Amino acid sequence: MGDVVEVRSPVDVAQLRPRLGNADVVQFSEPLTEAEYRSVAALLGDHPMVPLRVYGFDDDLATLRFLRWFPHVRRFSVAGLWHLTDLALLDQLSADVEFLDIGETRKPLDLAPVAQFRRLRRLRVVEHRRGLPELLHANPGLRELSLWRLPVDHVLPIIALPHLHALALTLGSLTNSEWLTQIPTLRYLALRQVRKLNVLTSVTRLRALQWLWLETLTVERLADFSSSIMLARAECLGLRHLRHPAALEGLAAAPQLRELLVAAPHLPVDAVVPFVGHPTLERAEIVLGSRQRDRDAADRLRLPPPRPDTQFAAMHELTRIL
Repeated sequence: MGDVVEVRSPVDVAQLRPRLGNADVVQFSEPLTEAEYRSVAALLGDHPMVPLRVYGFDDDLATLRFLRWFPHVRRFSVAGLWHLTDLALLDQLSADVEFLDIGETRKPLDLAPVAQFRRLRRLRVVEHRRGLPELLHANPGLRELSLWRLPVDHVLPIIALPHLHALALTLGSLTNSEWLTQIPTLRYLALRQVRKLNVLTSVTRLRALQWLWLETLTVERLADFSSSIMLARAECLGLRHLRHPAALEGLAAAPQLRELLVAAPHLPVDAVVPFVGHPTLERAEIVLGSRQRDRDAADRLRLPPPRPDTQFAAMHELTRIL
């Protein structure tokens, strides 16, 4: 995990330069001087894979006029730039932009200006609906997509992204879970607090899926994953509706499952029985809401905990997105 590099005026270039080599993001929330914008832009030119994020409540930053100093930035985020009202000035960025994060703003935005970019590989959109279908249509090469607070299958009834490897849906809704089967190339799938999603049968038909992350869903029992021959890691967090001793049986049927993390406070200890002696399971952690029940589950499985997600992602050439 790299650093979040916060830039503030006065900018000390000598101190800033060495930090960029290990940076996950460079960000600022207050305007800089023209000379400072030039300096930061020059430093980012040597680190094209480091995203630039602008956030906060400043009205001048919300105009995006400062982007004239950053024509070569290829990864850009406006998550939390609250007073942003228009994305038209994104045209100051290079046509080679590969990652955009159109995150939280005070009011939903029209994404039409973003469709000018045709080479996006990663996109995160929070709540903004208008122009989203056209934006995705303009970027068939997308590999990673994060959608927050959207009624996904209503806004995007049809989705055609033939190269999409990673998808994260958070805090929205998915009325028809069959929508997921339109993306058979998925290797990573995160479903977090997605309303109306209580059956996961469609997920089992994603044959390329290697990493599944389920969080705070109303699922009462996991589907039969015996056909998920690539699934290597599953995380089931905050699934309070899992209460039956057989609730995890379907997941235990995954023939190549190697790492498992379950946090379900109402799940009985007996629910881990299907994983005892699992032929491929190497690591597991079961959290059941009390120390005694956690110990009982651990005693049955006798396995070390899962690897850190960054390590697992690197091993399998996957990307964990939110």
